[in-house]
Amino acid sequence: MPTQTQEIAAKLRSTVTRLTRQLRRQNVSSEFSNAELLTMSLLETHGKLLSTELADMERVSKQAISQIINGLFEAKCVERFPSEEDKRKVFIGLTKLGEKHLIASRKIKEEWLAQTLEKIFSSEELNLIQAFLPLLSRLVEHNGVKA
Repeated sequence: MPTQTQEIAAKLRSTVTRLTRQLRRQNVSSEFSNAELLTMSLLETHGKLLSTELADMERVSKQAISQIINGLFEAKCVERFPSEEDKRKVFIGLTKLGEKHLIASRKIKEEWLAQTLEKIFSSEELNLIQAFLPLLSRLVEHNGVKA
């Protein structure tokens, strides 16, 4: 028989997964895949990174991240910077255009979420959600991945 904590964990996982899928569906007007948007977001958060670092962070193969980076490079959303210490290493960085696309994608998702929150929750319920956010952030940060 599952413990109360295990039941909470299962419900939280299921709910977060479904919410994530709904947010990803809001991306239909974007020319970028969710993987490309995630890559740009990681570069925005962490600055210049090696492709191997991006692959590790996204938990994808080096070949998969290379395809993502090449697509973003062709779209002028990322640029490459050779390492000054080791010319074999190339850092990837977000361009201003990449940042612009990332902001536009976030705005679409946040507008949908704000409208949905206002539509289905009372002000008291919104206050509860707001009070829960620091706890959820602490959970995310515990695994070393910052949202």
